[in-house]
Amino acid sequence: MRAMRATQPTSRYTFGDFQLDCRARELRKRGKKLRIQRQPCDVLSLLVAEAGNVVTRGDLRAALWEKDTHVDFDRGINKTINRLRLLLGDRAGRPRFIETLPGTGYRFLAPVGRMSTPLRVVTSDVRDALIKAKHFWNKRTPVDAMRSVEYFGRAVAMDPECADAWAGLAEAYVMTGVLGLHPPQHAFPAAKAAAEKALALDDEAAEAHTALGDVHKLYEWDWQHAEGAYRRAIAVDPQYAGAHHWYAQLLAVLSRDEEAQREIGEARRCAPVSVPVTAFVSYVWLEARDYRRAIDAAREALEVDSGVPLPYFFLGRACAKRGDYRKAITALTQAARLGRHLALFESSLAYAYARAGQRAKAQRIVERLDGAPIDLALAWVGLGETTAALNALEHAFAARSPRMINLNDPFFSELAGEPRYQRLLAMLALPARSSD
Repeated sequence: MRAMRATQPTSRYTFGDFQLDCRARELRKRGKKLRIQRQPCDVLSLLVAEAGNVVTRGDLRAALWEKDTHVDFDRGINKTINRLRLLLGDRAGRPRFIETLPGTGYRFLAPVGRMSTPLRVVTSDVRDALIKAKHFWNKRTPVDAMRSVEYFGRAVAMDPECADAWAGLAEAYVMTGVLGLHPPQHAFPAAKAAAEKALALDDEAAEAHTALGDVHKLYEWDWQHAEGAYRRAIAVDPQYAGAHHWYAQLLAVLSRDEEAQREIGEARRCAPVSVPVTAFVSYVWLEARDYRRAIDAAREALEVDSGVPLPYFFLGRACAKRGDYRKAITALTQAARLGRHLALFESSLAYAYARAGQRAKAQRIVERLDGAPIDLALAWVGLGETTAALNALEHAFAARSPRMINLNDPFFSELAGEPRYQRLLAMLALPARSSD
């Protein structure tokens, strides 16, 4: 049986609208202190500390009930769980927080964040801005990414001493850079500045360490410092899915496939119903050149939410590499539609059209991709225009395009025989990989 981690008396956590201080045995909702008795608080502390893992009834009894206490344990724990559900606004039939596993125990479902500093009481306006900002950030669409920047910015303006707001703003700026909504020279320095401000307020802000890792990885192309930042974030908060998620990407581009698979698995354990995390499992398998598993993972993500572009995007790319261009075009068309025809999605669609023999459609997309060199490069690869693809990649390198980290992916690796491509790989210190 898996050994349980001891709940640290100094641990402070956030989940949903709630903040839990285990040592002080305090539970707050949007900063407002709630009345909670000692035993329910101790049970909640243990469940939250083990978020994503099964906590058996035996675990609870051993940890929280004295051996010589003569009470009806089963009746007591049932009553305690019911009290917690009432306090959290949870339902046993459709749980958001506490899941009952009949005959076994319980599992805490919601993503959990860890705080190192004492709980700060923030105003309801700040709390609302943070909730909205995180909601938009998790959707990963162009419009929502910009809205997340807006709302994190509002939270910072209202409370400049709020580390969570600065850390969130840093991660939001990173996303605008990834999606091409802001030039790299604007997005990533802004992200770094916000992350450093967050860490000045709270050196154990996992989101801020993660954002620094993203800047090192996507903009500075400094793999060693990126890995250090991600590992620091995970050490601070092992339950923060974002750190595991983006660390998995770094490991994948460095061809450390087994480590990447373990790390994305940890991200899923921390956030089992997160669409970006679930979809990213497909990315990790795609980088490992296991296209069947990449397709299966993308379809699983679609079962979680079929109204966002990422699962379709990864599904379409994996289908294209398997040579099933009809399914690839269908999936990538949907990704482009849901993603407001972002160049990231359109370029993969152009590749699929070109490989399916529909060159005119691919060419029309190329005409729309003017100014997006990394995306133009992928479209040119699909069209078999090697010189144009290499010119675009060199332009993307000079512009510090964040998606140059994918230079050794299964698509660009089709250029492996070209000396100019090999020079770019060497300048990025990325390992060469096959396209199969």
